[in-house]
Amino acid sequence: MFDYDKNEHLREIFFKTNIVRKPISGIVSGYHELPYILVAPDETNESASIEINGKINVSPKFVITPNMLGDTFGDVFDPETFDKELQGRMFSFAIAHKKSVKIESEYFNIKSCEEKPQEHVDRVNDQLGSQENIRTGLIFGPMFKYYPVSIDRFINEIVEREFRV
Repeated sequence: MFDYDKNEHLREIFFKTNIVRKPISGIVSGYHELPYILVAPDETNESASIEINGKINVSPKFVITPNMLGDTFGDVFDPETFDKELQGRMFSFAIAHKKSVKIESEYFNIKSCEEKPQEHVDRVNDQLGSQENIRTGLIFGPMFKYYPVSIDRFINEIVEREFRV
């Protein structure tokens, strides 16, 4: 999603993100929803945290072939470095611009919590375990305003696990 090689600050956020709990269910075929809970420190109050509940919508696997583009493979890609078919998935999630606004939808909710970030993560992790919830990911993001970078880290880890060759 982001070019971490060009932005050291984003790269640091990416690698400081901690994926506390990964969903057990896979994303191999069909449409999927990957529910997640992201907890980040509240920058205005160090003894509080911000929690984001959301769902990432995952498309079924799609294949792009040169025939679909109306070109030959060699016109589009270097045939020595790419396979004849590219496979991918589309991921989408909502983006919030201001934390002072309460945002709620079926797929996205932001709320403030009067609990220290690590304590909140531990409590949510315990709740997910006691509910035997194997579908919801739990993410600890180092900075709320960069939560899309933390979500990107979560997606990267899921995709790596699913498509490891």
